[in-house]
Amino acid sequence: MKAKFSFMNTTTELKRNIDAFYDLLGDSTEVFRIILKTYLSNSIVPSKDNETQIELRFEQLNQIELTADSLRREVESILYEKTLVPDLRSDLLKLIEGVDVLINLQQASAFNLINERPMIPKAYHEDFIELQLTVAQCCEHLIQACRAFMRDQNQVRDHVHKVIFVESEADKLSTKMKLNVFSSDMELAQKIHIRYFIERIDNVANSAEDIADSLVIYAIKRSL
Repeated sequence: MKAKFSFMNTTTELKRNIDAFYDLLGDSTEVFRIILKTYLSNSIVPSKDNETQIELRFEQLNQIELTADSLRREVESILYEKTLVPDLRSDLLKLIEGVDVLINLQQASAFNLINERPMIPKAYHEDFIELQLTVAQCCEHLIQACRAFMRDQNQVRDHVHKVIFVESEADKLSTKMKLNVFSSDMELAQKIHIRYFIERIDNVANSAEDIADSLVIYAIKRSL
């Protein structure tokens, strides 16, 4: 008979590390939202305080990414040491690695925003903030789905459904934003540059949906 996995059967250290790791995904989306909002504000009224705030928040995001990498390695080490069913261990490792990628995407978006400094007209600022908030919601539902996989797999599908729904909302918003940008009278190069950042932000939600789809399969395998 196939052994069923329960989060409660794992070590306290593993529980703590996995929970802390998932928390970092939520932290990364929030910190990037602050960076994005401050960057957009600074494009209207430039100030040294805003520049300093962006630098500090980017350093915070870098630290989140470093902490996530460290926790990921610790979790992977513990998983390899535990006598888990091989395919279960593989599923958990893929899940952790997928979430780590989402954190990296937040850091990369912030890095490119700060270094490339796209010229984004004020008319699009609210849409950018709304898109990042929607992406953050998508990631939050994914976090809940990941926690459910470790605690109550019957709840996984419900949370995954929310991930899929919110991801579709992000797609609608990003599509509308790109249509608005390319129907404007801006130079083509500026349009393409803005589109690039719209797609980078939206890609986090797309990637979260991919992880959620895989998570459903992992949960089904555990229930057989």
